[in-house]
Amino acid sequence: MQPTWNNAGIAHENGDVEQSHFRFKEAVDQALRVRGNRDFSSRTAYERFLQDLVRNRNLTRQAGFQQEQAALRPLPRLPLAPCREFRVSVSRFSTLQILGKRYSVPSRLIGTTVLVRVRAETVEVYVGTSQVLTLPRLQGATTHAVNYRHVIWSLVRKPGAFAHYRYREDLFPSLADHPGLRCVVQAPASACRSSLRACAAPSGDDLGERGGNRDWYSVGE
Repeated sequence: MQPTWNNAGIAHENGDVEQSHFRFKEAVDQALRVRGNRDFSSRTAYERFLQDLVRNRNLTRQAGFQQEQAALRPLPRLPLAPCREFRVSVSRFSTLQILGKRYSVPSRLIGTTVLVRVRAETVEVYVGTSQVLTLPRLQGATTHAVNYRHVIWSLVRKPGAFAHYRYREDLFPSLADHPGLRCVVQAPASACRSSLRACAAPSGDDLGERGGNRDWYSVGE
């Protein structure tokens, strides 16, 4: 099945979709006002709220839908793929790039060709048939996600690189958030190595990065 698309900058070609989207957002806003608050106990509860709203709005459209349905062609016999798949190699910087977004992975995968399945909200990484990593999918303007657990032992082996590491600020919200990193940038290599090792060891990163049985998740999960 091949999708179709409209032309960039031609507003009227997208009118039906945009109007429907606008009306639905208005309906959500009105339903939340009637509800009295916009707080939900969980994401599941919010999704259930939206599904109920969609179902109630569609009840008034059954007659029109049945008329349209009679003229529709049958659906494909084979189900649509639930994800997009890519085969990529992990770079020497312990990252992989998918759809313009860069994700860090455990450094033990450097040089490995992996299968990546991109779903609506997650990115799954497979080595052979084994799923080794699940990451939140980056959305919007965010271009990269770096988990310090994935790169910390590479930095321990080459501590001088930390001060100039491209994604250094992404390892922690600020250097002050981790006591062991406060003075690392100006420290000599020997002290830098000790500080980085101290950052890794207490949380079990040594075990995870050197072949231990550990799950890995991206920053923010």
